[in-house]
Amino acid sequence: MKVKVSVIVPVYNVEEYLPRCLDTLVGSTLKDIEIILINDGSPDNSEEIIKKYQKKFKDIIVYHKKVNEGQGVARNYALNIAKGEYVTFVDSDDFIDIRMLEKLYNKGVKDKADIVCSTGHIEVTSDTRKEIKYEFDSKDSHIKYILNNSGPWGKIVKKDLILKNNLTFPNLRAYEDISVVPLWSLYAKKISYVDEPLYYYLIREGSTMKQTKYNDKLTHIYPSLDNLYNNFIDKTKDKYTEEVEYIYIEHLLHAASLRFMQFDKYEEVEKITKIIKEKFPKWNKNKYYQNKSIKYKIVCTLIYHKQFKLLKLILK
Repeated sequence: MKVKVSVIVPVYNVEEYLPRCLDTLVGSTLKDIEIILINDGSPDNSEEIIKKYQKKFKDIIVYHKKVNEGQGVARNYALNIAKGEYVTFVDSDDFIDIRMLEKLYNKGVKDKADIVCSTGHIEVTSDTRKEIKYEFDSKDSHIKYILNNSGPWGKIVKKDLILKNNLTFPNLRAYEDISVVPLWSLYAKKISYVDEPLYYYLIREGSTMKQTKYNDKLTHIYPSLDNLYNNFIDKTKDKYTEEVEYIYIEHLLHAASLRFMQFDKYEEVEKITKIIKEKFPKWNKNKYYQNKSIKYKIVCTLIYHKQFKLLKLILK
């Protein structure tokens, strides 16, 4: 059969969430798909769960087991064996609307698009669901993509766009997504959108962005953003400088600084402010930053000026 979409799912220590994820994938309304499950050396019972589903859905589930090297490496492994025209990535603790693949694929075929995204997602906790609508509505679909798509999920991408342009994931333990996912847009002739949230993103304790104990994998944001910055500058000759600047504000100055402060790693926050000062000295004039809330701006300003005690008081 012709595989329309290859669904790539790295699996690591998610036995509690994996059945829900797989139920939505095997229940997809789009037929002619393959689900590639990469067991990244998971120490729990994930393998038993995978084998149960593989036995029942042997025509669409492809299973491989490897040593633990991180989900970026696992995704690259799957990319090299994927048979689909398009690929999509699903985190194994997340799940999808069963209509997602069909809606995105049909839009891609209709528009002859290289990338098709939904315009938002649903954040899920143990007891809540919240729709996140992507910001900065723009007539330029590439700008909209760059600003709102640092994660590989909630979209389908032509497999050849990634492989032929060497846009696979770097060998990092965190932030590997943001290093390359926005870059995909630079090689896409056409990016289309489906105006509906179709991906369910789980917010849980213990994930990289919700860890309760410090792990130096948080410092992987530096090489990740360096790769993004260097490629954008080389490829676009400053065409998207303001968009890249905003990515640095959002993911480095704001989010990463707050995570480092959580563990009293103020030397890392000072490193961040130095990076921002050197690369984007007029960052606070950024037009996308200007659209953010007053609280957001206050937080960024206090971080930049190293007013950590005052910031902690405000955030209490």
